[in-house]
Amino acid sequence: MAEFRALGFDPAPGSPDAVAEAARRCSAAAARLGDIPLPAQLPGWAGPSAQALAERARRSAAGVATLPDSLREAAAVLEDWAGTLLAHRRQAEDLDRRAVPAQRAVVEAEDAVEQAETTAQFSPATAPEAAAARARLADRRTELDRIRREARDLERVHTAEAARVAGRLRALGDGAPLPSAPAFPQLTTALATFSAAGRELGVTVARTPVAPVTPPSGAVGAFTAALGGR
Repeated sequence: MAEFRALGFDPAPGSPDAVAEAARRCSAAAARLGDIPLPAQLPGWAGPSAQALAERARRSAAGVATLPDSLREAAAVLEDWAGTLLAHRRQAEDLDRRAVPAQRAVVEAEDAVEQAETTAQFSPATAPEAAAARARLADRRTELDRIRREARDLERVHTAEAARVAGRLRALGDGAPLPSAPAFPQLTTALATFSAAGRELGVTVARTPVAPVTPPSGAVGAFTAALGGR
């Protein structure tokens, strides 16, 4: 991970690889969810218990049916964000490379000013050289400040885009219901996998201030809540 020492801050925090892996996990979870067997009414079984199982099966089917599409949509959003994040980090690295010689030039100009001013104290005739050294220092500082302003502009763009992506992810879904206590290990595993992907996504947006968003209820609510780290 780049340290951006010359800029003094990271204009585009995040890991494109972690986001790409989160997208891959979303796609894989969507594929697995399509194979999850749902409970069926047992032949020859009737009465309140059978009706309760049938109702639970209906709710389970409704909840599971919405998850694959939501996960695929999330994967598409994450893939797009991974590309944007990679581009932002390359811009940040380029700015930091430009800032390195600019920062060095400032240090050298500061040394030159100190030397020129010391000389001018003992030889007033050299005062014009000291003034010229101060002017060069001002120019060098202006150049470094310009590069750092570009980095701040990138930071603002990156922060806004990260917030937009987070909002898109939290807004996914149609509020389909999810059983309050999933009884099937395959479904539990798929949701746990997605939660892990959500935690990885947090690497890219944890430093981004995002206005609180109320996640939708039901299956997609659980999905987006996990993604948002809630």
